[in-house]
This record gives sequence, structure tokens and C-alpha cells, in this order.
Amino acid sequence: MPEVRGAAFPFRIDPRTGGVAWSAGDVKIREDLKALLLTRLGERPMLRDFGTRVHGLVHEPDDDVTADLLRKQAHEAVVRWDRRIVVTRARVSRADGQLHLELDYVRAEDSVGGRITVPLS
Repeated sequence: MPEVRGAAFPFRIDPRTGGVAWSAGDVKIREDLKALLLTRLGERPMLRDFGTRVHGLVHEPDDDVTADLLRKQAHEAVVRWDRRIVVTRARVSRADGQLHLELDYVRAEDSVGGRITVPLS
């Protein structure tokens, strides 16, 4: 399978070329995961099912039920929208008053592992 490559997220201009900045490989996979997890469900006009409901849970009680809902919603979004990876572990943590979602994953094509941490609040 060819290397993953596409426009960088967040979108930016490459100062060296003056063109669109590009990302590839593991960096691009993490950027795509971040875009998916930070997009509110219904936010994209032409792709209403893309994204998650995790933002709607940020102000819920800080308990195990909310953490479980966050993990489940993130996992379901990844299963639906990014078949390049398999989530092996999802955790929710709070540090310095900020909520974080941490996903461990392996790439489906070659079983190389990775991790992404996304701030949710």
C-alpha cells in the first residue's frame, strides 16, 4: 500500500514553497485522527455523519460513565471513518484542568503502533 499523504492539518501554507503544506506517513495519520476527533458531528455540510459527539460531553460530570462514553464515541468514529488503523486502547485523563483523550493504535497495513493525545476542553 502506498504511503499516506495529503494536505496538512491544520491547513497551512509551506513557507519554503509558498504552496499548500503536505504531510505524510504517521504524521498524516495522526493529523487525520485529530481532525476526526475534533470535528463536531454535523459540522461538515457535505458530510454530516463525519466527526464525534465528544464535545457535547465535555461539561458532563467528571466520572467513569462520562469517560466511558468519550472512549466509546471516539472509538466508533475511528472504526467508521479511518480503516487505516485499529484502536488498541482508549483512555481519558485530566491534567492541569484539561481533559485529554489518548488513543493507542496500530496501522492495519503493517501493524506499526502509534499514539495520539487530543485535548478536549
